[in-house]
Formats: sequence, structure tokens, C-alpha cells
Amino acid sequence: MNDPLITIFWKDFQWRNGWGVLKANMLLVYNKQEDESSPSDPPFLLLIIEDCFIELCDENRIGKDFTFVINFKSTGRSFYFAADNFKSLGQWVSLLTITPIDYIKLSKQSFLEQIEQTQKKEGKE
Repeated sequence: MNDPLITIFWKDFQWRNGWGVLKANMLLVYNKQEDESSPSDPPFLLLIIEDCFIELCDENRIGKDFTFVINFKSTGRSFYFAADNFKSLGQWVSLLTITPIDYIKLSKQSFLEQIEQTQKKEGKE
């Protein structure tokens, strides 16, 4: 992601800047841009991107440009975000939309590798 800066509509009903990082099927939002190898502060928001859908928002109703929402089906909770520009908005929505699919593919691949390793060990014994 070229532009990880993201703004979130937070608990106090104010927009708050943060740095978004996608890892597997998780969206972590930090107060500042972190060195991924050694983050100093924990994220102020962690969302598991499963059982949800992402929608673009009506910017006239929300009052902010380049906004989208992550709606969780099981809990009914919604998290509103705003990107800095149209390109960044497109990147965020695309990445968040495919994240669960990529995570499932990686999990499947990992399970198949574990099965293969187990079968090789059983064949040697």
C-alpha cells in the first residue's frame, strides 16, 4: 500500500488519523507510522476482516470525502474510514475486499503443506 494513512470515525464521534496496516486478514490501525519489524505502540484498532462487507459512503451524508464503511454482519457494528484521495480509496477498498479470500487461500496452502509433511513422516516410519 503506497498510502497507509487512513482516517477513522472514532468513539468520540470525531475523525482521527491513523496508519493502517493489513496483515493476513487483520487491519491494524496505529497512531503513527510504525516500523513493522518493531512497533513501539500497540494499534488503537484491530479488525479481523471476516464476515463483513465494505461499501463506499455517501460523502454528502458523512461530510467527508473518500469515505467507506466496513459493516460486520454478525455483530451489526460499522467502522467508518476516510482515505486521503480517490486513488487511496480505491486501494483500500480493493485490498480489504480481497483480504479474506487471500487469507483463506494461504490457510488452505498451509494446511495442505502440513498434511503432506505428516504423510511423509508416516511413510518413513
